[in-house]
Amino acid sequence: MSLEQLAAESEEEGLDSFYISFGDLMVILCVFLVMLLTMSKIDIGSFEKIKSVMTGSTDNTLVELSLKLKNIIDSAPGIPGASVELAKDGVRVDLDTGVLFAPGKAAIKSQALQTIRPLLQEILKTEYLIDVEGHTDDVPFYRIDEGEVETNWSLSGKRASSVILHLRSVGFSDQRLRAVGYADTRAVVDIKGKYGAELENARARNRRVSLLIR
Repeated sequence: MSLEQLAAESEEEGLDSFYISFGDLMVILCVFLVMLLTMSKIDIGSFEKIKSVMTGSTDNTLVELSLKLKNIIDSAPGIPGASVELAKDGVRVDLDTGVLFAPGKAAIKSQALQTIRPLLQEILKTEYLIDVEGHTDDVPFYRIDEGEVETNWSLSGKRASSVILHLRSVGFSDQRLRAVGYADTRAVVDIKGKYGAELENARARNRRVSLLIR
């Protein structure tokens, strides 16, 4: 084989290697662009799940926070009626309003404040925003109290605001907090087809205050 042929083959091999490397680079760039577009719409909970998988660490993530809160709820003495979930929009902590409030009232029971304190202290260590959501069951609530009309909507909002006031008293800044009242529009348990004790249990589950940490 002549020197010219060897040089030509060597040049072709070099081009092939270049094309392969360039092709790999384009694939990586395309994947990166797709991730950027996806992350622009992705919820924080889903993003931090992906982050923990990619980095191999849950440090300083919502994943870690959800595990810590679950441990506080499940360990002695625990927090009755509380549950935690790592949802797509953040860490959601549900608190049973039967534990926090008297029926139809929005003032937090004094003993309940001590019960939830360890949970709040753990959340306070973070810098996440917190939406406090009030939820009622589907039973119509209507009364006139000192000239003001009270409904499921106002009760859910007042309960959320009551929890906000307590969060502020333990050190949460106003900039991190938002109160929302949903009345019975976001039930966690469908009551259709339920009767008797099953229906009452479902309604009890739906009466709650949620802390959405995001």
